[in-house]
Amino acid sequence: MSSFNVVKEIVDMAGNIAALKNELAGFNKSFQIKPSDSSPYYVDIKEGKMNLKEGELPGASATVSATDQVLSDVFTGKTDAIKAFMQGQLKVSGDVFSAQKLTSIISKIRK
Repeated sequence: MSSFNVVKEIVDMAGNIAALKNELAGFNKSFQIKPSDSSPYYVDIKEGKMNLKEGELPGASATVSATDQVLSDVFTGKTDAIKAFMQGQLKVSGDVFSAQKLTSIISKIRK
């Protein structure tokens, strides 16, 4: 499954978790996802809601780059994001701490 489709499922699930809305309130960030072998997309978090859009978003809080497979593995929990980052498989530019928070949010949604 492509990383875009994995993230789409996660974003769809997020809308059904009431407790998550409180955690996301005030966390207004955007994340550009750039698979090296697929089309770019981004996740925008505003007013307690997550939105997924195709394309590029100038001025994103952070940009996450990797192969589509590595991104899929990170978003599904098959691969640890920190480990992938340390091994050079995953690159993050911009607000690294917000990108870590995104990983934490995704982990909570997957449970």
